[in-house]
Amino acid sequence: MCGVDFPRIGRRERTSPRNRDHMTERPTENPEDAHPGNPVLAVFDECSMEVAENPEDAHPGNPVVHLNSFKAVRYRGIDGLTLPRMSKANLITGANGIGKTALLEAMWLFTGRYNPGLLWSPNVQRFPGPTLNPISRLTDSELELHGEEKGGHHEMKFIFEKTNRIPPMMTFPGGPQEYTKNIPVEGFIHVFLDKKRLQEKKGTMDFHPAPTGNVVLYLSPTAPTGRPGCVFESAKYFHETPSSFLQRYSNLVREGRKKDLVKAIKMVAESVEDVEILTDGKESYLSGVIRSGKLRPLHDLGDGAFRLVRLLLHFSTSRNAMLLSDELENGIHHTAHRKLWDSARLWMDQWNVQFVATTHSGELIDAAMDAFADDTENLAIHNLFRDGKTGRIEVATYTGESLAGARDLNLEVR
Repeated sequence: MCGVDFPRIGRRERTSPRNRDHMTERPTENPEDAHPGNPVLAVFDECSMEVAENPEDAHPGNPVVHLNSFKAVRYRGIDGLTLPRMSKANLITGANGIGKTALLEAMWLFTGRYNPGLLWSPNVQRFPGPTLNPISRLTDSELELHGEEKGGHHEMKFIFEKTNRIPPMMTFPGGPQEYTKNIPVEGFIHVFLDKKRLQEKKGTMDFHPAPTGNVVLYLSPTAPTGRPGCVFESAKYFHETPSSFLQRYSNLVREGRKKDLVKAIKMVAESVEDVEILTDGKESYLSGVIRSGKLRPLHDLGDGAFRLVRLLLHFSTSRNAMLLSDELENGIHHTAHRKLWDSARLWMDQWNVQFVATTHSGELIDAAMDAFADDTENLAIHNLFRDGKTGRIEVATYTGESLAGARDLNLEVR
């Protein structure tokens, strides 16, 4: 084991995803926001609606978080799975239980590697109960992920060590005056970035509450300045319209892009002519203005309309970063798939977003191939399968010339 080196200086509490649970009624259904003080975080999915906003348009000079390749060295059941080439748009296919969602989770953790507190996020912790060692639910040993981003190859490794040591006095906020106390520590998350163990002078000491009332300590690395966050869009979502959802809508309106939102809704609800914010008492929500002039709440227009609105808002939030969408076809009729991909391609270019989505739909794959027929290098279809001899999960990637000929060759890419 690595041995725990506790900090020598006082440290105020940095809020972690569990102890900043702002959705007290349904904490397992509404992922909590990431650390408010960390400038890099990969962002939680729409259920929290506490997504870090990036008001500036994508710009070539801004930091970019896109993956050229990715390897899940040790993560869930996809140990060793490698995507040697990733494109601007990526579709992940394969049988149920093959590891498609796990691959999205691993990418989300990797792009958010400067915030180890994400280990406790409901985005990756599929069981609602608390846990002392979050890594134990994700791998049998050390959690290790590799990837190539713009600027080079990077590696991350997280290791949990159980301990019963008590650190020196640590400082916590206590109203007008701060107070100090000793905290029983049950565990420590060791953080390795690019094969180097993170030391205190290069990180910030944080903690997460353990089920027993004690804590697990970990160091949060200092993130590169201006590094954008990546969004994980879960397959499960709810029809609430929290304030930050409305804030992102308001940002689009200020940018003169309200028509893009209306166009997205019209893919599945052609009668919608406009979108407005309505307030009933303390509740505010988005409503569609239909041709008759009546207003209907967005959730009354069907799952497809709600899904397309949140997808557009997540694209706008993922500027210069990645949007990871699980089961993209959910709620969207197959007749709208081509329009969906035409719009997604526009949004990817507009906000410089790398898009990675999972799917079970052959129609969605066909629509993607049609939409990128003139630019096959920017679409990759990654088919996950289990090797009959080794039992390991492998991938066959189709892009460029191989993608263009996939249907002619009748390849099983779904």
